[in-house]
Order: sequence, then structure tokens, then C-alpha cells
Amino acid sequence: MSYLDTTHDVYKEAALTPDVGLCCTTNPIWELPGLSIPKIMQEMNYGCGSTVHARDLSNNPKMLYVGVGGGMELLQFAYFNRQKGGVVGVDVVDEMLEASRKNFIEAEATNDWFKSEFVDLKKGDALNLPVADNTIDVAAQNCLFNIFKADDLKRAIEEMYRVLKPHGRLVMSDPTCEQPMNDTLRNDERLRALCLSGSLPIGRIRKSIN
Repeated sequence: MSYLDTTHDVYKEAALTPDVGLCCTTNPIWELPGLSIPKIMQEMNYGCGSTVHARDLSNNPKMLYVGVGGGMELLQFAYFNRQKGGVVGVDVVDEMLEASRKNFIEAEATNDWFKSEFVDLKKGDALNLPVADNTIDVAAQNCLFNIFKADDLKRAIEEMYRVLKPHGRLVMSDPTCEQPMNDTLRNDERLRALCLSGSLPIGRIRKSIN
């Protein structure tokens, strides 16, 4: 059983039974006109910070979000691209994809502008994205990549760059650490799944994405 299997199991459980505060912190909820985020999405908010920045989202960009959680950031992205399949959400956990589908139905009831068809949910792996080359304007992940060990992180970043259009934008939100972490913490698979023990110094992250 690999650390990725542990991660899968953690988020399968979190999809079946929402776990408020599972990850290191919670995402900000943007106050946008006409946007209402269902409570269940907030409870399944398994990220840190946010990858949704209005200044990056003009002119109806095609967006990819990897690791869907309860769908909150997908809903926020869809606010800026109200077209069928304008946002693509990828996750490897079937139960998380199903939970998001249900949450989008609830979001339709409270957002008169939103339709579930705006978000194309796909079963897939961050290491082998089910997305064509050069088709995405904004590719984002929140509290996912710092779960990966070095070789897998390299592969995940290469996959993001593969699907991005020329001059596309990669948006990442992950915890960082500025002090050495001991091997006991580094090798704790559950803490890694919770986006903690895989944290890297910001300098190493910059080097990884350049």
C-alpha cells in the first residue's frame, strides 16, 4: 500500500462523512454578487487559501481544477465562465466526484445563474490528467501537490504544463515550511495526506515549477 492509497482512503472517508477542518485551514469564501455557496460545500472545504482570483479570470477562460473536494472552488470558478464545460474538475476518488455532483444540484437551487453542466467532472489522476494538450487557460490545485513525493510532484507539474495553452496560468495553493522537518513527520502517510508533512520551502516550490 503506497502513500497515495492512504490519501485516497482519507478523502474517500471525507467524501462520505464531511470532516470540517480536515486540512490545515479553510479557504476564504468570496463575496461575489449573486454567489451563494451551500453549507455542505463549506463543510467539505479541504484546502488552504484560495486559487480563485478575479483578476485572472476575465474573458471566459477555460479552467481546470485538480482535486475537486466538495466543489466549492469549482462553483466559484464557474461564476466567471458560465458555459457548458467551461470548468473541468478532476479527481481520483469516485466518492468525492459523486459528492460534488450532489452539491452542484444544491448550488443550482440557490444560484439562479448556475447550472451543473458548467462543470465537467472527470475521474482521473493528477499524474495522468484526462485532459488534452494545450486546452486550458487556468490550471489550479489547492492543497494537493504538497501531498506528492518528489518524483510524483515533478510528474504532476509536468501534466499541468502539458494541458495549459501557451501563456496559460498555473495557480497553486499549498502550505509551506521554512524549517527542516524530521523523518518521522515526513514519513507519516496520514499527515502527508492532510497536506502537512509534505510541505516544502517556498524556494523549492519555485524551483519545481520553473
